[in-house]
Amino acid sequence: MEKEIIIRDKNFMNTLITIKVVKDKETTVQILDAIEEAFGEFDRIVKTYTRFNENSELSNLNRKNGEWVEVSSEFLLLIEKMLELANKTDGAFDPTIIDFLEIYGYDKNYDFSKLENPELDNLVNDRAKSRPNWNEIELDKKAQKVKLQKDQKIDLGGIGKGYAIDCAYSKLSGDKFQLKNFLIDAGGDLRASGRNSRNELWNIGLKHENEKGEQIIHSMIPLDNQALACSGSWARKVKQFHHLITPATGKPQNIFKTIYVLADTATEADGWATALFVLGKDINQLDLSTLKIKYFVL
Repeated sequence: MEKEIIIRDKNFMNTLITIKVVKDKETTVQILDAIEEAFGEFDRIVKTYTRFNENSELSNLNRKNGEWVEVSSEFLLLIEKMLELANKTDGAFDPTIIDFLEIYGYDKNYDFSKLENPELDNLVNDRAKSRPNWNEIELDKKAQKVKLQKDQKIDLGGIGKGYAIDCAYSKLSGDKFQLKNFLIDAGGDLRASGRNSRNELWNIGLKHENEKGEQIIHSMIPLDNQALACSGSWARKVKQFHHLITPATGKPQNIFKTIYVLADTATEADGWATALFVLGKDINQLDLSTLKIKYFVL
């Protein structure tokens, strides 16, 4: 017999977040309280780490580039995760890529009129030659401080949504609520726990853009207490530009259309989806045998 499922939606990070919980022994009120606290994690992550709020912890660090800045333990951990991924991928994942994105117009005003600038290519090329490298970021773990290089900024765009999913997951499954069967879907990046209302693994459709430019379901994949993230050049495309940038050149990567990554956590899936998409054909040069991830190129 199919169990009751409770579904709630909210918008965060310019994305519709959907949380589905299969009702078991919990009351509806208990489940709704759990979902509300899970949504609260998305709200907290946005407010703390958005670059569009001058009072956020991330903005404070970026504003003080060139100086040592004390940061929270959570922020330090996130920066460490990004630098570790950058190191493993030879810089294909770059937490400082926001400088290029802002040149293209991906700023707080989303001013994509910058794409019409006849000097755009020159601006991008000049920045590629002069920008500080991600591996110049300095960490003092003991003092819990970070130092960006002068004229350097970071952004959580590569792992932020995945991390928020993981934080929401911890709220739902933690000691307070102890929910077992649920799915968190943040615009196609997901993390699943347990089983769906039919007592089956959560079965997810892999979206893809076909040759006609139509979004289709390419295939289905079951999530066995796993996370799934997607990077696609079609998802946030504006004219000739999309947000998946090759750090060495500052130009969008167009080798693949879509990559999905399956991992234990949404943070890992999110970060690796970005990195593998940017790597393009160089993806085959990486030794992924020690990592608990799988990827699918569509």
